[in-house]
Amino acid sequence: MAYDITLEGKNLKEAHSLLQQVCGIAEQAGVTYWLEGGTLLGIRRENRLLPWDNDLDISMMSDQLGKLDTFLSLARGAGLRIRIRTFEAGNPPFTPGDIRMVKIRKRRFFGLLKGKVTLDIFVKYRQDDLAYWMIAGKTKSVPYNYYQKFRTVEFRGHSYSIPVDTEGYLTYRYGDWETPKKDWDTTTDDRALS
Repeated sequence: MAYDITLEGKNLKEAHSLLQQVCGIAEQAGVTYWLEGGTLLGIRRENRLLPWDNDLDISMMSDQLGKLDTFLSLARGAGLRIRIRTFEAGNPPFTPGDIRMVKIRKRRFFGLLKGKVTLDIFVKYRQDDLAYWMIAGKTKSVPYNYYQKFRTVEFRGHSYSIPVDTEGYLTYRYGDWETPKKDWDTTTDDRALS
């Protein structure tokens, strides 16, 4: 696990708040984003964040990076802790220095400590008909068409962007996504692994 927490109790309350806040800031900055990974899976399948998950995930395409400065300024102004991860080595479609992901947490105790829940924003890069990203040193790709059209889903009083073909996307990534698999591992089980 990337983070040694689960989304239960106080962590779940923090996760709900962080997801709504970050997605609201993305909308305010005009960033096209969508729910991703276990966050999308839990909300679509069970109308909840999966209690055994350990973070929140959203994604954006690299063509949205021109809006990132506005997003980061608003997020920092809202008191969020931001960490940007870049690619160190070039491996097309990535080049060194490209933004790989943005990690966001709330601040606690007047900004002295970071919150326990992390929201990862994955930046995906299009090459031909595929969209690529990297996590835990593994390159992943899915057909770009999954990220061309979006719809919204209501969750806890807020609308979130999700791929129009959510079921097809989840099947592509997880196979039988309707059956919970608590020990699913993004580095070995994701069908998007290149």
